Amino acid sequence: MNNKLVICGYGWLGRYLGEAMSATHSIVATTRNEEKALQISNKRIRGLVFSLGDDINALCEELSDATLVLNIPPGRRNTQLNDFTDSMLALINNAVAANVARIIFISTTSVYGDTRNDELNEHASTQPETASAKAHVAIEQHLLDLQTDAKVDVKIVRLAGLTGPDRHPINSLSGRNLNAGNKRINLVHIHDVVAALKTLILAASTKTDSSKADSSNGDTSKANRTNLYHLCSLQHPKRGDYYTQAANKKGIPAPTFSESDLTPTGKVIDAKASWDLLGIVPDYANPDDMV
Repeated sequence: MNNKLVICGYGWLGRYLGEAMSATHSIVATTRNEEKALQISNKRIRGLVFSLGDDINALCEELSDATLVLNIPPGRRNTQLNDFTDSMLALINNAVAANVARIIFISTTSVYGDTRNDELNEHASTQPETASAKAHVAIEQHLLDLQTDAKVDVKIVRLAGLTGPDRHPINSLSGRNLNAGNKRINLVHIHDVVAALKTLILAASTKTDSSKADSSNGDTSKANRTNLYHLCSLQHPKRGDYYTQAANKKGIPAPTFSESDLTPTGKVIDAKASWDLLGIVPDYANPDDMV
């Protein structure tokens, strides 16, 4: 079994993944500062200082025959993302040149936009609205094109809103006055995300023509199901109901929502096919269990 894993972007998600994989894999984890690189280094994980746009030679030395998990977010407040996108594409190209075995790209369900009112499975077309979502779509498409042209094993994992034992949206929503209480929520727990990523990392690398993307119109929705995964809970309550109950459960001031009594609206991320393909029954299929 190939046991080389490079986690590019060792933040909150990267830390959980690294801890889960450290028993079976030799891990290189990138971070942007020397102090953190020293803090995360141990017998099974080695910290490597790297930022997008840096000299990439040291990182490329670790990539031959490795699984690369790309987990570098652009930042929510950053609206000028041309440099970010170009640097990510250059990183991917260099990884391919360094004979990386597999690339797992951590993407987001925001690629579908925020104004839709339908159920979206893995074949749904992308309709990005924000700069971040548009950057993710461009990176996804580049990866799928590379898989077609260079036979690179690519997995794209679109995450719903992340929660965990030390992270939940109610902590920032507590006590606020908010609208659209009838909007449906799409959340996923870090425990289930790590289980899915572990399954993908441990899976034998396969490169088949059937997994190639149709890139003729630049639409990643045509990617074969073995390329693209949704990670989201299986239930989608209205956010006014859900976050009020979550606040009460945690004993903190509840937010106040308008429109909570209206018919549910907003997109629903359908992840059932992805969980089935991964052979995973999510432990946090119900968002109520995430609080």
